[in-house]
Amino acid sequence: MNSQYLSGRVMDNGQRTDSLGLLRLHVPGLAMAQPGQFVHLTCGTDLTLPRPFSILNSHPEAQTIDLLYRVVGEGTRRMATWQPGFVTPLLGPIGRPFTRPPTGTRAVLVAGGVGVAPLDFLARRLVAQGVPVTVLWGLEAESPFPVAVDPGRAGLAEGLAVCHWQAQGIVSRLSAMTPREGFFQGTVVALAAEYVQSLTPEERGKVLLYTCGPWPMMAALAQVADRFSLRGEASLEARMACGFGACVGCVAWMRDGGAGYYRRVCVDGPVFPLAEVDWQRPG
Repeated sequence: MNSQYLSGRVMDNGQRTDSLGLLRLHVPGLAMAQPGQFVHLTCGTDLTLPRPFSILNSHPEAQTIDLLYRVVGEGTRRMATWQPGFVTPLLGPIGRPFTRPPTGTRAVLVAGGVGVAPLDFLARRLVAQGVPVTVLWGLEAESPFPVAVDPGRAGLAEGLAVCHWQAQGIVSRLSAMTPREGFFQGTVVALAAEYVQSLTPEERGKVLLYTCGPWPMMAALAQVADRFSLRGEASLEARMACGFGACVGCVAWMRDGGAGYYRRVCVDGPVFPLAEVDWQRPG
Protein backbone atom coordinates (compact mmCIF):
# COMPACT_ATOMS: atom_id res chain seq x y z
CA MET A 1 0.00 0.00 0.00
CA ASN A 2 1.60 3.26 -1.16
CA SER A 3 1.81 6.35 1.04
CA GLN A 4 -0.57 9.20 0.26
CA TYR A 5 -1.08 12.78 1.40
CA LEU A 6 -4.42 12.69 3.17
CA SER A 7 -6.57 14.61 5.65
CA GLY A 8 -7.53 13.19 9.01
CA ARG A 9 -10.62 14.36 10.91
CA VAL A 10 -10.55 13.96 14.69
CA MET A 11 -13.27 11.63 15.95
CA ASP A 12 -12.04 11.25 19.54
CA ASN A 13 -9.06 12.50 21.53
CA GLY A 14 -8.99 10.93 24.97
CA GLN A 15 -6.40 11.88 27.57
CA ARG A 16 -5.38 8.83 29.61
CA THR A 17 -2.90 10.66 31.84
CA ASP A 18 -1.38 14.14 31.92
CA SER A 19 1.14 13.09 29.27
CA LEU A 20 -0.55 10.32 27.28
CA GLY A 21 -3.38 10.50 24.80
CA LEU A 22 -5.28 8.33 22.33
CA LEU A 23 -6.31 9.94 19.08
CA ARG A 24 -8.85 8.52 16.64
CA LEU A 25 -8.81 9.96 13.12
CA HIS A 26 -11.23 9.40 10.26
CA VAL A 27 -8.96 8.96 7.24
CA PRO A 28 -10.61 7.34 4.19
CA GLY A 29 -8.01 5.38 2.26
CA LEU A 30 -5.74 4.70 5.23
CA ALA A 31 -7.65 2.18 7.33
CA MET A 32 -6.10 -0.78 5.47
CA ALA A 33 -2.72 0.02 7.02
CA GLN A 34 -0.76 -2.90 8.46
CA PRO A 35 0.83 -3.38 11.92
CA GLY A 36 4.22 -1.70 12.04
CA GLN A 37 3.37 1.07 9.60
CA PHE A 38 3.10 4.67 10.73
CA VAL A 39 1.85 8.11 9.72
CA HIS A 40 3.63 11.45 9.45
CA LEU A 41 1.24 13.88 11.11
CA THR A 42 1.21 17.65 10.71
CA CYS A 43 0.75 19.13 14.19
CA GLY A 44 0.66 22.74 12.99
CA THR A 45 1.26 24.47 9.67
CA ASP A 46 3.70 26.85 11.38
CA LEU A 47 5.80 23.97 12.73
CA THR A 48 8.73 22.95 10.54
CA LEU A 49 8.30 19.17 10.48
CA PRO A 50 5.50 16.63 10.82
CA ARG A 51 5.70 14.04 13.61
CA PRO A 52 5.82 10.25 13.07
CA PHE A 53 3.35 8.08 15.01
CA SER A 54 2.96 4.31 14.89
CA ILE A 55 -0.58 3.17 14.13
CA LEU A 56 -2.15 1.62 17.22
CA ASN A 57 -5.16 0.17 15.41
CA SER A 58 -7.21 0.55 12.24
CA HIS A 59 -10.93 0.12 11.65
CA PRO A 60 -11.54 -0.48 7.93
CA GLU A 61 -15.34 -0.38 8.14
CA ALA A 62 -15.33 2.96 9.93
CA GLN A 63 -12.31 4.20 7.92
CA THR A 64 -10.53 5.28 11.11
CA ILE A 65 -7.12 4.78 12.72
CA ASP A 66 -5.99 5.14 16.33
CA LEU A 67 -2.73 6.73 17.49
CA LEU A 68 -1.11 6.64 20.93
CA TYR A 69 0.94 9.73 21.73
CA ARG A 70 3.00 11.11 24.58
CA VAL A 71 3.03 14.87 25.14
CA VAL A 72 6.71 15.81 24.97
CA GLY A 73 6.93 19.01 22.90
CA GLU A 74 5.02 21.73 21.12
CA GLY A 75 3.59 19.46 18.42
CA THR A 76 2.12 16.91 20.79
CA ARG A 77 0.93 19.65 23.16
CA ARG A 78 -1.15 20.96 20.27
CA MET A 79 -2.41 17.46 19.48
CA ALA A 80 -3.72 17.15 23.03
CA THR A 81 -6.02 20.15 22.41
CA TRP A 82 -7.61 18.85 19.20
CA GLN A 83 -11.36 18.45 19.44
CA PRO A 84 -13.70 16.25 17.34
CA GLY A 85 -14.10 17.77 13.90
CA PHE A 86 -10.58 19.22 13.73
CA VAL A 87 -8.84 18.32 10.44
CA THR A 88 -5.10 17.84 10.00
CA PRO A 89 -2.92 16.79 7.02
CA LEU A 90 -0.89 13.60 7.18
CA LEU A 91 1.19 11.23 5.06
CA GLY A 92 0.64 7.51 5.29
CA PRO A 93 0.72 4.65 5.61
CA ILE A 94 4.52 4.67 5.64
CA GLY A 95 7.05 1.90 5.87
CA ARG A 96 7.56 -1.83 5.95
CA PRO A 97 5.14 -3.63 8.31
CA PHE A 98 5.79 -6.63 10.52
CA THR A 99 5.80 -9.95 8.69
CA ARG A 100 3.31 -12.65 9.54
CA PRO A 101 4.94 -15.56 11.37
CA PRO A 102 5.08 -19.00 9.73
CA THR A 103 2.46 -21.60 10.62
CA GLY A 104 3.16 -23.18 13.99
CA THR A 105 4.97 -20.11 15.38
CA ARG A 106 4.19 -18.56 18.76
CA ALA A 107 4.62 -14.78 18.80
CA VAL A 108 6.24 -13.09 21.79
CA LEU A 109 5.84 -9.31 21.68
CA VAL A 110 8.18 -7.25 23.89
CA ALA A 111 7.19 -3.59 24.33
CA GLY A 112 8.75 -0.68 26.16
CA GLY A 113 6.50 2.24 27.12
CA VAL A 114 4.63 3.77 24.18
CA GLY A 115 6.45 1.30 21.94
CA VAL A 116 3.43 -0.87 22.71
CA ALA A 117 1.42 0.91 19.98
CA PRO A 118 2.51 -1.09 16.88
CA LEU A 119 2.72 -4.29 18.95
CA ASP A 120 -0.82 -3.89 20.24
CA PHE A 121 -1.94 -3.57 16.61
CA LEU A 122 0.09 -6.66 15.69
CA ALA A 123 -1.27 -8.67 18.63
CA ARG A 124 -4.86 -8.04 17.54
CA ARG A 125 -4.12 -9.15 13.99
CA LEU A 126 -2.13 -12.25 14.92
CA VAL A 127 -4.60 -13.62 17.45
CA ALA A 128 -7.39 -13.12 14.91
CA GLN A 129 -5.35 -15.31 12.55
CA GLY A 130 -5.01 -18.05 15.13
CA VAL A 131 -1.41 -17.30 16.17
CA PRO A 132 -0.67 -17.78 19.92
CA VAL A 133 0.40 -14.37 21.27
CA THR A 134 2.17 -13.34 24.47
CA VAL A 135 2.71 -9.63 25.20
CA LEU A 136 5.41 -8.55 27.66
CA TRP A 137 5.20 -4.84 28.44
CA GLY A 138 7.66 -2.75 30.42
CA LEU A 139 6.19 0.34 32.04
CA GLU A 140 7.45 3.37 33.87
CA ALA A 141 6.58 3.54 37.54
CA GLU A 142 4.02 6.32 37.08
CA SER A 143 2.17 4.72 34.16
CA PRO A 144 -1.34 3.95 35.46
CA PHE A 145 -3.38 3.19 32.37
CA PRO A 146 -2.93 -0.55 31.81
CA VAL A 147 -4.66 -1.48 35.05
CA ALA A 148 -6.76 1.62 35.71
CA VAL A 149 -9.26 1.12 32.89
CA ASP A 150 -12.68 -0.20 33.80
CA PRO A 151 -13.20 -3.45 31.81
CA GLY A 152 -16.81 -2.45 31.19
CA ARG A 153 -16.02 0.96 29.78
CA ALA A 154 -16.79 1.31 26.08
CA GLY A 155 -14.96 3.52 23.64
CA LEU A 156 -11.45 4.38 22.57
CA ALA A 157 -9.87 4.28 26.04
CA GLU A 158 -10.65 0.58 26.42
CA GLY A 159 -8.37 -0.33 23.53
CA LEU A 160 -5.11 -0.32 25.47
CA ALA A 161 -6.30 -2.07 28.61
CA VAL A 162 -4.83 -5.41 29.59
CA CYS A 163 -8.42 -6.61 29.90
CA HIS A 164 -8.76 -5.96 26.19
CA TRP A 165 -5.94 -8.41 25.48
CA GLN A 166 -7.37 -10.95 27.87
CA ALA A 167 -10.76 -10.79 26.17
CA GLN A 168 -9.09 -11.79 22.90
CA GLY A 169 -7.08 -14.64 24.39
CA ILE A 170 -3.79 -12.72 24.39
CA VAL A 171 -1.52 -13.63 27.30
CA SER A 172 0.16 -10.59 28.85
CA ARG A 173 2.59 -9.78 31.66
CA LEU A 174 3.69 -6.36 32.84
CA SER A 175 7.02 -5.31 34.31
CA ALA A 176 8.23 -2.25 36.23
CA MET A 177 11.46 -1.38 37.98
CA THR A 178 9.65 -0.39 41.17
CA PRO A 179 7.40 -2.79 43.12
CA ARG A 180 3.82 -2.86 41.80
CA GLU A 181 1.23 -5.45 42.66
CA GLY A 182 0.95 -8.10 39.96
CA PHE A 183 4.00 -6.80 38.05
CA PHE A 184 7.31 -8.50 37.38
CA GLN A 185 9.91 -6.36 39.18
CA GLY A 186 12.74 -5.62 36.76
CA THR A 187 13.21 -4.76 33.11
CA VAL A 188 10.95 -6.14 30.44
CA VAL A 189 14.04 -7.75 28.89
CA ALA A 190 14.67 -9.66 32.12
CA LEU A 191 11.01 -10.71 32.02
CA ALA A 192 11.43 -11.87 28.41
CA ALA A 193 14.55 -13.87 29.27
CA GLU A 194 12.74 -15.53 32.19
CA TYR A 195 9.76 -16.33 29.97
CA VAL A 196 11.85 -17.86 27.20
CA GLN A 197 13.92 -19.81 29.73
CA SER A 198 10.70 -21.35 31.11
CA LEU A 199 9.81 -22.85 27.72
CA THR A 200 10.80 -26.32 26.62
CA PRO A 201 13.41 -26.52 23.84
CA GLU A 202 10.64 -27.54 21.43
CA GLU A 203 8.47 -24.55 22.43
CA ARG A 204 11.45 -22.21 22.27
CA GLY A 205 12.14 -23.31 18.71
CA LYS A 206 8.74 -21.98 17.66
CA VAL A 207 9.16 -18.51 19.21
CA LEU A 208 9.35 -15.42 17.01
CA LEU A 209 10.12 -12.14 18.81
CA TYR A 210 8.62 -8.78 17.87
CA THR A 211 9.72 -5.63 19.69
CA CYS A 212 9.39 -1.86 19.82
CA GLY A 213 10.64 0.54 22.48
CA PRO A 214 13.75 2.44 23.56
CA TRP A 215 16.94 1.53 21.72
CA PRO A 216 18.80 0.20 24.82
CA MET A 217 15.86 -2.08 25.61
CA MET A 218 15.79 -3.57 22.12
CA ALA A 219 19.60 -3.89 22.06
CA ALA A 220 19.40 -5.92 25.27
CA LEU A 221 16.60 -8.04 23.83
CA ALA A 222 18.76 -8.77 20.78
CA GLN A 223 21.33 -10.27 23.16
CA VAL A 224 18.61 -12.48 24.66
CA ALA A 225 17.66 -13.55 21.15
CA ASP A 226 21.29 -14.47 20.42
CA ARG A 227 21.53 -16.40 23.68
CA PHE A 228 18.51 -18.56 22.88
CA SER A 229 18.96 -18.60 19.07
CA LEU A 230 15.66 -16.80 18.48
CA ARG A 231 14.59 -14.91 15.37
CA GLY A 232 12.62 -11.69 15.49
CA GLU A 233 11.81 -8.24 14.19
CA ALA A 234 12.24 -4.78 15.68
CA SER A 235 10.34 -1.60 14.89
CA LEU A 236 12.82 1.28 15.13
CA GLU A 237 12.02 4.81 16.20
CA ALA A 238 13.86 7.77 14.68
CA ARG A 239 13.61 11.50 14.15
CA MET A 240 12.77 12.15 10.53
CA ALA A 241 12.12 15.06 8.21
CA CYS A 242 10.48 14.06 4.92
CA GLY A 243 9.00 10.66 5.82
CA PHE A 244 9.42 9.26 2.31
CA GLY A 245 13.15 8.50 2.09
CA ALA A 246 14.47 11.50 0.19
CA CYS A 247 16.31 13.34 2.97
CA VAL A 248 18.12 10.26 4.35
CA GLY A 249 17.87 11.83 7.81
CA CYS A 250 16.58 8.81 9.71
CA VAL A 251 19.15 6.14 8.94
CA ALA A 252 20.09 3.16 11.10
CA TRP A 253 23.27 1.09 10.81
CA MET A 254 22.86 -2.53 9.75
CA ARG A 255 25.30 -5.42 10.14
CA ASP A 256 26.75 -7.24 7.14
CA GLY A 257 29.75 -9.25 8.25
CA GLY A 258 32.60 -6.83 8.77
CA ALA A 259 31.23 -4.07 6.56
CA GLY A 260 27.77 -2.79 7.41
CA TYR A 261 25.51 -0.28 5.72
CA TYR A 262 22.83 2.30 6.43
CA ARG A 263 19.10 1.78 5.91
CA ARG A 264 16.40 4.45 6.02
CA VAL A 265 14.05 3.88 8.95
CA CYS A 266 11.08 5.55 7.25
CA VAL A 267 10.83 3.51 4.04
CA ASP A 268 13.31 0.63 4.38
CA GLY A 269 11.83 0.06 7.85
CA PRO A 270 10.66 0.90 10.40
CA VAL A 271 10.59 -2.89 10.86
CA PHE A 272 13.90 -4.73 10.45
CA PRO A 273 15.10 -8.24 11.33
CA LEU A 274 16.35 -8.14 14.92
CA ALA A 275 19.66 -9.74 13.96
CA GLU A 276 20.27 -7.32 11.09
CA VAL A 277 20.42 -4.14 13.19
CA ASP A 278 23.84 -3.11 14.54
CA TRP A 279 22.69 -2.41 18.09
CA GLN A 280 26.14 -1.05 19.05
CA ARG A 281 25.81 1.83 16.56
CA PRO A 282 22.51 3.70 17.10
CA GLY A 283 21.75 6.08 14.25
